Amino acid sequence: MLITIKYFGMLVEITNTTQESYQYDLEDISINDIELSILSRYPNLKNTTYNIAVNQQIATKNQPIKNGDELAFLPPFAGG
Repeated sequence: MLITIKYFGMLVEITNTTQESYQYDLEDISINDIELSILSRYPNLKNTTYNIAVNQQIATKNQPIKNGDELAFLPPFAGG
């Protein structure tokens, strides 16, 4: 399964990338599984607040991931 992960805002500074692709051999994988994998690669993300979107929709931790999905790690946004 191939997925794309995008980072925005201060998360780009932590990961030093705006986008990366991951290949997973598992067929049954969730947002939580992906997040744990990302946190092991970028431990400084543990100290930040963010939401995760799948295909431009905010997702829940137990949401399953499908081949070709695009995940976005989104920092808090402020605006007015």
